[in-house]
Amino acid sequence: MLLIYNAVDPLQMFGTEQLDFIAAMYGELTISLIGKRLAGTYHGRNSKLRHDANTSFSAVGHLRSDPAGGAVVLYENAYAKHPLPYDALPMALEVIRVTIEDAA
Repeated sequence: MLLIYNAVDPLQMFGTEQLDFIAAMYGELTISLIGKRLAGTYHGRNSKLRHDANTSFSAVGHLRSDPAGGAVVLYENAYAKHPLPYDALPMALEVIRVTIEDAA
C-alpha cells in the first residue's frame, strides 16, 4: 500500500481530491463521441496502474488531517496481484472501489 500526504496544501485538497487519485491511478477520464453524441466514457492515457504495471500496490491511500487528528482514504488497485481483504478492513478506513472501463 502506498500512502500519500499533501504537506504543501493546508486544506489538503489541491492534487489530492478523489478525481486526482483516480486519474493518476487509472488514467484520465476520457469522453468518447460519435458525431455530437456521447458514446461513453473510459479511463484513458497516463494511467500509472495497469494489468502490466505497478501490480505490487494493493491500494493507494490519502493520509490527511481532519478534526479528529487524521484519516485515511484507500483507493483500490483493481490490478493488484494481492488485493486487500476489503471486507475485513477497520471501519475507520474509508475505501473507494472503482470499476475500470478500458477503451475498446
